[in-house]
Amino acid sequence: MEKQYLLSKNLIMIPAPGSIKPARVFLPKGVWTSFHTGKEYLGGGSVEISEETQEKDAILMVHENSVIVERTESDIHDGHCELRVYALRNNVRIDADVYDDDPEIPALSVSFKRSGHSIHIASDGAKPYTVRMVNMYAKSAANGMVLIDGNDSVITPDAWACTMEVVF
Repeated sequence: MEKQYLLSKNLIMIPAPGSIKPARVFLPKGVWTSFHTGKEYLGGGSVEISEETQEKDAILMVHENSVIVERTESDIHDGHCELRVYALRNNVRIDADVYDDDPEIPALSVSFKRSGHSIHIASDGAKPYTVRMVNMYAKSAANGMVLIDGNDSVITPDAWACTMEVVF
């Protein structure tokens, strides 16, 4: 069993084994997704993660019903961020806050709630953002534009849209 670190209830880091050999780890119950590859694993016991690890320092596993805020260096300069949503289950609401200069007041607050084949997204704040629905194929987005990127749907809200309805 490889070493692993629980960074939060929704994020596990496993130091890369340093070879192409699979890593054997324990994942708590639920669906876990590799941050780097998008491959999903069913938790609840010991699993073998067989992704290429030579190029990475660590394997990051993200639990279902999670949002990770991702910013690149160019995103920081233009104020943009991407909210990566993982395995959102039916009738579950998750919230995400994005902070900039003031750690007390979020620059952007976004909530996601899935109901059947649609996800309601509500935002508050003027920060530009996109939503990456990992391993989900969106058919349409009211008040937003959908771009399919591999197995993911990237949704960009219309200018100043506060709510979007995404249909899968």
